[in-house]
Amino acid sequence: MRKPLALIFEDEPMIVVDIEASLKQAGFAVASEPSCVRARQILALVEPDVVILDVLLRDCVSSSVAEELVARNILFVIYSATDIEGRGEAFKAGTFVEKPADDSVLVALASSMARAFTAAKTLPAG
Repeated sequence: MRKPLALIFEDEPMIVVDIEASLKQAGFAVASEPSCVRARQILALVEPDVVILDVLLRDCVSSSVAEELVARNILFVIYSATDIEGRGEAFKAGTFVEKPADDSVLVALASSMARAFTAAKTLPAG
């Protein structure tokens, strides 16, 4: 059985290290990227089970990444100290968790979203 894939799009390295370690301990395969450009390139190549997304990445406000996630029906957590108000409608589709938060909150959300994503993929079409 494959591990669920969590992508972390975050530009603060210490935050990435903490979340990555917690997700791996919970059984996830994890990859991270600090830029919108690379995040969109990665999304073109893989179908993650869940994404943890910061509003402000190294090179942009990540609304274009959030739009891609919504278009592809990928569940995501917005983990940010930045308010999403006025930042784009796509952010409203995610679950907002304000920084700082305990990693266990993010792991619980990611696990729940990954289970929902897997269940949705296994439903018969029709």
